[in-house]
Amino acid sequence: MEISKLNSTIHTELTTSKNKTPVTQVADAPVATIIPQQEVSDDCRLIEAAQPQLEQLSDFDLSKVAQVRQSLVDGSFKLDLEQLAETMVQQHG
Repeated sequence: MEISKLNSTIHTELTTSKNKTPVTQVADAPVATIIPQQEVSDDCRLIEAAQPQLEQLSDFDLSKVAQVRQSLVDGSFKLDLEQLAETMVQQHG
């Protein structure tokens, strides 16, 4: 079997298609970086192991919610706007 004949046959079939779009070859296309399977598997195992523990955690701290609610009810809630602004800048730049 001659590879050149196979290539020329494929090239001829592609260039004589109904839409007459020319076929161009991509030379030395960049190759994607392949992550070794072992690294991916280790990360996946860690995530799977932590998933049940994460599902048991509450999305918010119920005791803090109760404290804020109580301070709003009794009028002792204080909001330090300067501290709030500084914390926002630290968190979000």
